[in-house]
Amino acid sequence: MRLRYLATLALLDLTRLFAQKPTINPGGIVNAASFATGIDIRNGVVGQGLDRYAIASIFGTNLASATASATATPLPTQLGGTSVLVDGVAAPLFFVSPGQINFQNPATSNSPTYVVTTADGSSAPYALDGIENVGIFSQDGSGCGPGSILNVAADGSTSLNSRSNSVSPGTYVSYFATGLGFVTGLDQPLGVPVPIAPLVPAIRGGATIFDLSPNIVMANNFQGFAPGYVGLDLLNVQIPASVPEGCAVPLQFGQLGGGYSQPVTMSVRNGGGACVDPPPGGFGDITWQKTTTTTTTTTTAQETLTASLQSSPGMQAPPLPTYRTVGGQLFHTNFGPSCPIPGYRSLDAGKTAIQGPGLAPTAAPSAPFAVGQIGGLAAYQATLPSGSIAPGTFTFSAAGGADVGAFQSSVAIGSDIQISTLIAGQAFPVSKTPIVINWTGGDQNSWVTVTAVNHFGIYDYGIYMQVQASAGTMKFGGFAGYELQGSPAEIIVEVTPDPSSISTFSAPGLTLGGRHSWKYTHKFENVILQ
Repeated sequence: MRLRYLATLALLDLTRLFAQKPTINPGGIVNAASFATGIDIRNGVVGQGLDRYAIASIFGTNLASATASATATPLPTQLGGTSVLVDGVAAPLFFVSPGQINFQNPATSNSPTYVVTTADGSSAPYALDGIENVGIFSQDGSGCGPGSILNVAADGSTSLNSRSNSVSPGTYVSYFATGLGFVTGLDQPLGVPVPIAPLVPAIRGGATIFDLSPNIVMANNFQGFAPGYVGLDLLNVQIPASVPEGCAVPLQFGQLGGGYSQPVTMSVRNGGGACVDPPPGGFGDITWQKTTTTTTTTTTAQETLTASLQSSPGMQAPPLPTYRTVGGQLFHTNFGPSCPIPGYRSLDAGKTAIQGPGLAPTAAPSAPFAVGQIGGLAAYQATLPSGSIAPGTFTFSAAGGADVGAFQSSVAIGSDIQISTLIAGQAFPVSKTPIVINWTGGDQNSWVTVTAVNHFGIYDYGIYMQVQASAGTMKFGGFAGYELQGSPAEIIVEVTPDPSSISTFSAPGLTLGGRHSWKYTHKFENVILQ
C-alpha cells in the first residue's frame, strides 16, 4: 500500500515538473475587434495599448487547461482556473482557452502590466504603454471585411447591413466597436452591463470616415457605451449623400488623440436593396523623392522612385495639391491595422524601367506598398544611388502587363533649396519668438512647406506654413499658448512643384490617367520647442 502511495506522489511530482506555465505571445495582447494595437504611420510602431473598458484578447500558450465561457453577469474574474491581473487588478473574463483569452480591460495607468495565472503558475509580466486603440467588430470575427453594421429604418427598426440589404444615403446606421474609453457622467463597474437608459456618451471625440480615398468625414450622432452590454461601444451616424455606392464601401473610426480603427466595409445603394458596384477607375501616381534627415551628429539621404497604379470601384482622380502663402494646423494620429478592401487593387503594367541624367536605366520592381490602411496593395519602387535625383528630365517606362498597356512618361525635376539656418538639435522659444528659416536656390515657381511637428506619443500635432521658394525665408510661431511646446520635435521642409507644373500622362487601362511629380524633403530631428 505504501509503495502505491509513493508511486502516486512521484507521478504528481512528475506532472508538476512537466506542467507548463502560461506564456503570452509577442504582440499577443490586442483589441478584440481589430486584433491590433496602435501604429503611428509616420514613425512605425510607437507603442501598444488598450483603453479602459475595452474588450481585449490575449493570445499565447497554456493560457487555460480547458475552454470555458462566462454564462452570466457580472463577468467572473476567474474562469476554468484562469485569471488575468492588470496592474494587480483582476480582469472580468468572457472566455478562456489554452490559446486565447477574451477579457474586459481594467487598466487605468499609462503603462499597464498583464499577468495570466493558472494552476500551473503565472506568465511573465507583459507590458503595454498606454496608446489607445479603437476597433470595429466585423461580421465574421476576423477584424476585416463587412462590419457589424445595422441599417436603421425611419421607424427605428434595424436590420443587418449586407450585400442584399444596402443602406441608402441620407439614412442612418449603427455600428459596434470597442476601445472608445472613458464616458461622460458614469463610473461604470467592470464586468457589469451598461444600463439601458440613459445613453452614456464617450468623452473623447471622434468621427466616422467613409471611403478612404478621398476621405468623407462625418460627425457621429452618438458614440459611447452600448446599452445592456459589457465593453461594447455603439456609434450612430447618418450616411451622407457624398458616400459612393458599392458593395464594399470602407468605413472606419477616427479618434482625436487615439488613432484610427481598422477599415471595415458596408453596402450602400440609393434606395437600399441589393448592392451594385460602380465601374472601376484606374489612376497612376509617379513620384521621385529625395529625403535628407539631419540629427545633431549625422546627415543621411535616401532617394526613391515610387509608381503607384491603383484601381477601385468608382475611383475619382485625387485633387491636385493646394498651396497658399498662409499657414495651418494639422493633427497626425496613430493608424490602426490595414485590411484588404474588395475591388481595391494594384494594376499590373509589366516590367518597368527608370532613367535620368545621372541615372542609368534601372529596373523598378513591384513590391508591397502601404497607402493609408488599405492592405494588400503594391507599387513599382526603386531605391536609387546617392546623387541620382537632381535637376533634369527623368523617365518612367512600362512594357505593359495584364491591366495597363505600355506607356512612357517624363518629368522635369526642379532644383532643391539650400537651407542656411541651423535647425537640428536647436531650441526655439516659439511662444515668444517666431522660428525663422532661411534658404537659397530652388525654382521660382516651386513651393516650400515647413511643418513643425511635436510627437505626443498617441498623436502628432503640428503647424505648417507655405511660401514660394523665391521668398527665401519663412517664419512662424511667436505667440503665447503655442501648442507645439515640448520636445523632442521635428521640423520638416518640403520642396514641391507648383500644381500647374505637375506632369500628366495617359496609358491604356488607366481610365483616369496619371500624374508625374517630384519632392525634396528635409527632416531636422531633436528640435526643442519652448
